[in-house]
Amino acid sequence: MFVENECAMAKFISPLTDVGFKRIFGDKQIMLNFLNALFEGEFVIKDLEYLDKEQEALPGDERNIFYDLFCKTDTGTEFIVEMQCQSQTFFKDRILYYMSRAIAGQGMKGDEWNYKLMPVYGVYFMNFSITDDGNIIEDVSLYSKSQLKEGTNAKPFTEKLRAVTIDMHAFNKQESNCEKQIDQWIYNIKNMEGMTSMPFKDKNNIFAYLETLSDYYAMNPEDRKLYDAALRRSRDYYATLETAKVRGIAEGRAEGIAEGRAEGIAKGRAEGIVEGRAEGRTEGIAEGKYEANIINARKMKAKGYAMEDISEITGLSLEEIAKL
Repeated sequence: MFVENECAMAKFISPLTDVGFKRIFGDKQIMLNFLNALFEGEFVIKDLEYLDKEQEALPGDERNIFYDLFCKTDTGTEFIVEMQCQSQTFFKDRILYYMSRAIAGQGMKGDEWNYKLMPVYGVYFMNFSITDDGNIIEDVSLYSKSQLKEGTNAKPFTEKLRAVTIDMHAFNKQESNCEKQIDQWIYNIKNMEGMTSMPFKDKNNIFAYLETLSDYYAMNPEDRKLYDAALRRSRDYYATLETAKVRGIAEGRAEGIAEGRAEGIAKGRAEGIVEGRAEGRTEGIAEGKYEANIINARKMKAKGYAMEDISEITGLSLEEIAKL
């Protein structure tokens, strides 16, 4: 027997799901308050409108891109706001590419356009930490506001392109330590699914509104079904990934020991065991990760994910995905 809330079980929806994130930040009042908290002391946004999240391919490119949320303020500044739960090797490059596409989308045909551009800001929630090589690390700042710099004097080259990364993985503040409103926002977004009541609502009415908006039981039946399906997909994905990871590590260790012993016989038992095991483990773990990506790609393909999105998440080529 199917129970409607069998996979939710929580009072509040999870912003880490696609449906939950868009329900929360797709609300203009929520988005306005959050962005103003994030950029407090720099500027104040009085109004905004949501734009089409799909950006058509540029000439010579066959790929459309899809933002989680794309909006424009009353002054013309554009904001890309996204939630990313899985680590990507070239995530910084992806940020730059998506923001550049938004900049390029402002271009106008004809001789009268003088190349004047409106600012584009990218705001990225990340449930992981990134480095230049894409590896996860522990010791990172909570959030950073990056922009192009000019030479060695750290002067901004332009104010038209800025990326803000919010590291959910590194946010460890307790409720009592969240004095700034942006910290209160991030605390709630990170911990919302396990809460029974929304913190900080006695200090700011926006969090009382967030409590109402994100209440699972206040959603209409159609929205609940959409959310439940998104939550199941998210949990299936994580479960599959974790299973493949454990299996890959186990197989990698076994194969590494076997190869290490074989090579050790040829090169000398002591040297072979040390070097062979190390090399075997590395190769085995790599093969396990590849197998995990294959399994995940098949599941996402069966659930109707776009091939471009599958390729971006798993790192597999479009040709490899087409053969699955």
